[in-house]
Amino acid sequence: MMKFIADRMLGKLAKGLRMLGYDTLYYRGEDPHQIIHLARQEGRVILTRNTKLVPKRASDRIIRVSQDNPFLQLKELFQKGHLSLNDENLFSRCLLCNALIEEIPREEAEGKVPDFIFYQQKRFFRCPQCRRIYWQGSHPGNMQRRLEELLHSS
Repeated sequence: MMKFIADRMLGKLAKGLRMLGYDTLYYRGEDPHQIIHLARQEGRVILTRNTKLVPKRASDRIIRVSQDNPFLQLKELFQKGHLSLNDENLFSRCLLCNALIEEIPREEAEGKVPDFIFYQQKRFFRCPQCRRIYWQGSHPGNMQRRLEELLHSS
């Protein structure tokens, strides 16, 4: 699975890629040399809207995204063959820090999520880095439906 680094113009795309399970760093800086260095160091593909960002070496991989809307940006990446949809990877990463989330015993979520969520949900997940707690909710189904609509529209 491809690993990405999204530049500061593509924060919502970075979050969308994390929802899909893609290892995606979000680079908030402005230094083009630094983002290229990070991409090389970690074997990542750079995602950018900046037409002036050019590869310095043949091994530098840069994908220019032309769309403004984050969902249309995802569609563009799917259409160009850079992404594939894998149901098992959906919502497997922390949306804040990009780490893989882990299932935790239900009791560990008690008092850390709203009571109605705790009593409504059976499974909980936690980010080992930032400790944010996640639960299934309706997001995965909604996201999958929206992606399928997007991918099948012209």
